[in-house]
Amino acid sequence: MIMQRTARKAVDPIIASLLLIAIAVAAGIIVYVYVTSLAGGLTQAGGQQVSEQLSLDAYTFPSSGAGTLTVTVRNTGGSSLTLNAYFFDGSAFSPTVGSSTLSTGQTTTITQNPISALPGGTPTSGTSHSLKVITADGGTFVFTIVSGRSG
Repeated sequence: MIMQRTARKAVDPIIASLLLIAIAVAAGIIVYVYVTSLAGGLTQAGGQQVSEQLSLDAYTFPSSGAGTLTVTVRNTGGSSLTLNAYFFDGSAFSPTVGSSTLSTGQTTTITQNPISALPGGTPTSGTSHSLKVITADGGTFVFTIVSGRSG
């Protein structure tokens, strides 16, 4: 019995290689366009630096309930800011503030007298507490202060 060979039709290996190279180049171009448009959008639209910066210059936090908590903060950012809300250990409180609007480089004093009026009452000497200051534009600054100490 004689076996017959049927002719198979296939793509020539050279043409197949050229097609694969063309597909890879096209995919690379699509990825390049996507990445450059994404990077361009991020750097132009949302790439602004944070201009609000607030630093803790000094504080005095007596351990007795009759004393006065005094915190001095400085605007170290590139624009003026307005202090809007104050929190002590997560609870809102209303301290006396020297000036709530600070231009660049300006300081202000935040005071609470007496200390026993702080949320949670008179803190124990040597305990750490958080003081959170929020600006009118939503900037949030958290400082750690220790009862019975100055810094």
